[in-house]
Amino acid sequence: MERKCYVTTPIYYPNAKPHLGSAYTTISADFVKRLYDAFGYRTFFLTGTDEHGEKISEVAKKMGKSPQELVDEMNATYKEAWKKLNISYDRMIRTTEEAHKKIVREFLSKVYEKGDIYKGKYEGQYCVGCERYYTEKELIDGNCPYHLKPVENKSIEAYFFKLSEYKENLLSFYRENEGFLPEKYRSNIINTLDDIRDICISRPVEQVDWGIRLPFDEEHVAYVWFDALINYLSGVDSIEGMWPPDMHIMGKDIMWFHAVLWPAMLMSYGIELPRRILVHGFLTVDGKKMSKSLGNVVDPLEVEEKYSSDALRYYLLTKVSFGDDGDFSWKLFRASYANELIGHYGNLANRLVKLANSVGIEDGEYPREERLLELRSKLEALVSEYKLEEILRFYGEELWAEVTEINAYLNDKEPWRTKDGEARKVVGACLKAFVFISALLEPLIPQGAGKVLEAFSRERSIEKAGLELPEVRIESLLLYKKVED
Repeated sequence: MERKCYVTTPIYYPNAKPHLGSAYTTISADFVKRLYDAFGYRTFFLTGTDEHGEKISEVAKKMGKSPQELVDEMNATYKEAWKKLNISYDRMIRTTEEAHKKIVREFLSKVYEKGDIYKGKYEGQYCVGCERYYTEKELIDGNCPYHLKPVENKSIEAYFFKLSEYKENLLSFYRENEGFLPEKYRSNIINTLDDIRDICISRPVEQVDWGIRLPFDEEHVAYVWFDALINYLSGVDSIEGMWPPDMHIMGKDIMWFHAVLWPAMLMSYGIELPRRILVHGFLTVDGKKMSKSLGNVVDPLEVEEKYSSDALRYYLLTKVSFGDDGDFSWKLFRASYANELIGHYGNLANRLVKLANSVGIEDGEYPREERLLELRSKLEALVSEYKLEEILRFYGEELWAEVTEINAYLNDKEPWRTKDGEARKVVGACLKAFVFISALLEPLIPQGAGKVLEAFSRERSIEKAGLELPEVRIESLLLYKKVED
């Protein structure tokens, strides 16, 4: 059986530029893409922009633009942001693409013909920001539970998807596929099925005309979620053997749509379901919710420009526990950049290159070679089980510790003092270990580790990484810039 990894982010609503939360999701997916590439898997990384809906129309109107003009501009903004953050997606899909619209209409037609879509009337508490109706029980003091803003009471004629009829099918799917739901949120998701209701999947054209027209009623457009989720299918429609998704990565605020609505839609459509959803928590800044009024909003692109894309990746992937709410602490961020990325990894790279030039190198045995090979085997096993939370813990705790071990061994042996044959073997041993560990670290810090692998003519491959003595053809190797805060 072919080893593959199809990983996705949600498609982002392009009514504002990327923020720290969307950067966290996308960086996590990029890490997965690079890691599975490095083990020789056939991979595909899909991200994109969700370009239809009432919210887009409203923002465009306020800006004096057409919805298409707005989404064209914002899609370009996202592309530029992901380029700066070193994101290696395979496709950035747009829901305004004709190919996507065609598949959405085909999907809707098939579900309608099956009898799972019907026309009715809906009245409820509607949040424009979420583009979702809420029950009174879900509201917080009459406000949207996520935006904490007042909702609107709306009554519309619309089409509904028979979500309630899939309750038992969903429960059965969860039981038979324990890895699909994150354990942390499993009971919460299952509890939402207690009062599961059919879901409104359209809006009348007179209310919202910026969307995909229903194939069975041109006076209605598809509800944004019923349109958006299908991108995971349309995004790989032309790629044989890539379906189903192996990892849907997202923030917890949209977990329900992926855990309940999306599987039910696919059951109705009659296609294999995704293998797992991976959910991260919300981020605060120095213990406080991000807010323009507090002046504490972290712009990921400003962080990248001042420090590096690796600095942001390293912090988010090793200092924030995936699955839990996390905090972006400026103090901890600056310390991790200065002490770990520069102090441990960057300085070790440059020291070893300079020692290779001043002392020389010979093929010596690094005392922890067996441990390094064991770590690769452990990582390979975690990768084969698609255990992202455990993989990230492994990187932050066990793998990074080997950088410290190489530093400690070098400091203990002090090869710069004697510069004899034994000293050359120590430098060679450390250099072999460092290049090997850099191959394993490349998915985490592709900018810095990539420079190391390129400097020593090694592939960006964990599967093929070896402990052979590299040639040194450079005089220095500077990976990161020092920043004065």
